[in-house]
Amino acid sequence: MRKKLLCSFLILLIVSSIVLIFWTKSIDSKFVVPVINSFYSNFIDKDYSKMYKYTDFSKYTQNPNLSNEGKANLAHGLLDNDRHWYGEIKGHSLKSINWRGLNKRSATVAVIALDGYGNEQIYYDEVIIKKKDEGWFITEYISGSPWRSMKMP
Repeated sequence: MRKKLLCSFLILLIVSSIVLIFWTKSIDSKFVVPVINSFYSNFIDKDYSKMYKYTDFSKYTQNPNLSNEGKANLAHGLLDNDRHWYGEIKGHSLKSINWRGLNKRSATVAVIALDGYGNEQIYYDEVIIKKKDEGWFITEYISGSPWRSMKMP
């Protein structure tokens, strides 16, 4: 009897884990991936005016209640130097999304850029994505740019 109960519990635990993994992957594909792709499209194009839709860097300012324009200006200030050091970016590729809790993910993004000689180089950024009331936002950005001028804590 005790063995049957233990086996049943283990089977239930395994099935629950599998369901949780597939559910998380579904959520990530539907909500997290579009945020990352939109962020990098704007980052590559240097279109910081739209960054407020995908970023929440409020912990880096004394005024966490910023307008959308204020959020965009903050993102511009924090990201512009790294964007400069990448030079000509040819594209990006999402390499992995890791679960860091129910409402938090970390993602590794490959940034493909040309070096000074026209050779393709791949650099790896890490971004932290958190779910807030309004949706998913990138809250931290760790640059893989050649000179790593920015590393947010």
